[in-house]
Amino acid sequence: MSVYYNSIQAFIQILYSHSKVISLPDWEELHQMFNTLPKDDDEEISERLENWLQPESRSQLLEIYKQNLKSISATSAIDLGVNIGIGNSKSQTPANQPSPSSKELLDNAIKENSPLSDKQKSQPTP
Repeated sequence: MSVYYNSIQAFIQILYSHSKVISLPDWEELHQMFNTLPKDDDEEISERLENWLQPESRSQLLEIYKQNLKSISATSAIDLGVNIGIGNSKSQTPANQPSPSSKELLDNAIKENSPLSDKQKSQPTP
């Protein structure tokens, strides 16, 4: 796995495990940033996510991110005879199907964990 993909995965873990630590204004900024991310450029996505984590107000998230990245990087070497992916996981993508892009994975994590998405889900449709 690439360093950039690992970085994106470390950020996605924050969204799943520490979403309540992210303030509403930060969620709004994250939604806005997501809408401008390229679809297939893991390097650019990774850099933008890391830049988003830099303000002092997000120092706790940055530390969690660094811990996640260290953990992912330590376990991400793929040895086909021993492990397939992170934590010995296997791909959820069926054979002969393209893997979801990093942007799609990030989109799913944001939608599933953002309080802004909850408001959108709970609004009745006319």
